[in-house]
Amino acid sequence: MFKNLLKTYLLPIRTMSCFSHVMNPITGENTWQERADDYDYHQEVANAGFGDMLHDWERNQKYFAALRKTIKDMRAAGKEVHVLDIGTGTGILSMMALKAGADSVTACEAFLPMANCAAKILSDNGVGDKVQLIRKRSTDIKIGAGMDMPQRANLLVAELLDTELIGEGAIGIYNHAHAELLTDDALCIPARARCYAQVAQSPLASQWNSLKILPNLDGEALLRPPEQLKNCNGEAALHDVQLSQLPPGTFRLLTEPIEIFQFDFQRKEKREKQREKLLQLQSSQPGAAELVFYWWDIQLDDQGEILLSCAPYWAHPQLKELAASKEDRLPVANVVPWRDHWMQAIYYVPKPPQLVTAGQAFYLSCHHDEYSLWFDALLEAPAKTVRRHTCSCDLHMTYSRSRIGQLNQAIRNKRYLRYLEDSIVPKQSNVLVLGNGCLLGLASAALGAASVQLHEPHRFSRRLIDSIVQHNELKNVKYVEDVGQLEETELVALTHVFAEPYFLNAILPWDNFYFGTLLMKLKDKLPESVEISPCEARIFALPVEFLDLYKIRAPVGNCEGFDLRLFDEMVERSAEQAVSHVEAQPLWEYPCRALADPQQILNVDFANFSAEHNLQGSIELTQSGVCNGIALWVDWHLDKTNNAKSIVSTGPSESVVPGEFVKWDMFVRQGVHFPRKPTTTDLSSSAVEWSIDFKPLLGQLSFGFSQQKR
Repeated sequence: MFKNLLKTYLLPIRTMSCFSHVMNPITGENTWQERADDYDYHQEVANAGFGDMLHDWERNQKYFAALRKTIKDMRAAGKEVHVLDIGTGTGILSMMALKAGADSVTACEAFLPMANCAAKILSDNGVGDKVQLIRKRSTDIKIGAGMDMPQRANLLVAELLDTELIGEGAIGIYNHAHAELLTDDALCIPARARCYAQVAQSPLASQWNSLKILPNLDGEALLRPPEQLKNCNGEAALHDVQLSQLPPGTFRLLTEPIEIFQFDFQRKEKREKQREKLLQLQSSQPGAAELVFYWWDIQLDDQGEILLSCAPYWAHPQLKELAASKEDRLPVANVVPWRDHWMQAIYYVPKPPQLVTAGQAFYLSCHHDEYSLWFDALLEAPAKTVRRHTCSCDLHMTYSRSRIGQLNQAIRNKRYLRYLEDSIVPKQSNVLVLGNGCLLGLASAALGAASVQLHEPHRFSRRLIDSIVQHNELKNVKYVEDVGQLEETELVALTHVFAEPYFLNAILPWDNFYFGTLLMKLKDKLPESVEISPCEARIFALPVEFLDLYKIRAPVGNCEGFDLRLFDEMVERSAEQAVSHVEAQPLWEYPCRALADPQQILNVDFANFSAEHNLQGSIELTQSGVCNGIALWVDWHLDKTNNAKSIVSTGPSESVVPGEFVKWDMFVRQGVHFPRKPTTTDLSSSAVEWSIDFKPLLGQLSFGFSQQKR
């Protein structure tokens, strides 16, 4: 009976459709797209991130252990145990508390789709009548007879943390809970959190934060960043990354990890919403204090015996024990527990001080407000509080971290510049550049082109590029907001149409096919002799076995003995409604083994961009493993030679070897398809069947994948 009712509950009740304003990245057009009235609901459910947390075995086991230990100790002290679970999600912590012996459990969840799901999960696990579920924020709960809770709780269990620790409002929520919802002697799980910083230097990571000089092929400066970029302090916001995946040798640690802040969640007094701390440190080796690596750990029990650390592998307190328990083929960076809901962060130092000798003293200024942190490093102690810094140069506020890094990527830039240096004829070439913030197209002006017209419809991007034009005294540059405004005389004079290509609205690599759409608007007016670069784009597919990334879409099933299949059904149903068949991910952060050789699945000729493609094929899996992902990317061909030095790839940075880990481009996101039911393969026994349908005029590019046993 209950199962049938649940199925009815899980089925979306569609009463009407609605229309959403959607920008198609390939056509560049705003269109009205019909969507079910419950689309937003499905999108929120599918992307809430609960599944990732439930796959975090260390989090689950240690929360459960802390509940058992704390409740046992409270009972031994003669106390009843009344638990409040804030942000219950699926109800997993409430069920753990009951199993650990709590006298009563109250759970609150403000996200109504999840609260409704939690009610069903609690009932399905036989505890629906033992957990009081409140469908509201904890800050709205009232205590007293006839109210939400009859009495204050004396044990709070919650998971209110994010990568920055306090970004989800933990400070305010704990302050309110202690003031309004908890007894004076209440305990909390987790009991405390400690935040850590480690100062480092990394030429690779610093590429994500500032614009470097663009050199020509001889190493001479071609474009120099203007003073406003040099003087900009950048953005204080964190750059959340899987720090353990930074390649060895690309960073130097200048200090040991330092504890910077502690948050006592059990303290009855209010937690401060704003603090600062000035630490005098000594460098362990010479270098520039460019970065602060940041993470935290939590002591889940009052005695601090149950510790969960989010440290990268080199600073993890249990690295040796974890390494001894893992398989030999696992990289050392992946022996520490994986999680995507709590990562690590990089904070960029505004003006990195140079530490010229080992042992040199310097100061690290650490700050937090109610929701975020920021840092600065200085050679002298500051006379006053260091204020949170913000971008003043347009670069950081206009482009993503990955795009800034891409602009500085030496190998990529050399391939474009090789084409330009071979193609541009000084004082004769007339170049139209299609893209946003296309510095390499601008470089053709520095190479002597007679004229360069930049398609820059976005105000901030155009303002940034213009500052570079003025600083480098380039006289032959003009801006074009709309290619339709180009005069016929200008078009027939063009010798080159060039793109990187990059557009601000692009998320997936092929979203930059907007280059082809712009070309189609000009095609009939361009001279036959015009050179178009890139001339082709090829999409490749690679079946892989992710070590961990697949967990963000994988069903949970059973978690610590509790049945969460209802949650899986709800998420799967919502994912079918609202999650793209292929999503963007920075794959360098998520190790995977190749199960086959890459296969080209689409070739787009930009001279004939309007041609439709409907293709299908099969990729033989040559390695045993679990095919839990299909990675996709674009190779841009700058000319027709097929020379490797004329191809710019958004995929692997080195040749793919089946059975080995893939090394990915670190400055772009690749596409990933996660199979609904991953297939375990043995040698030469399986294949991935694929199909692709591309309708350029409609901006529709769709993929199909299925796994077949041979």
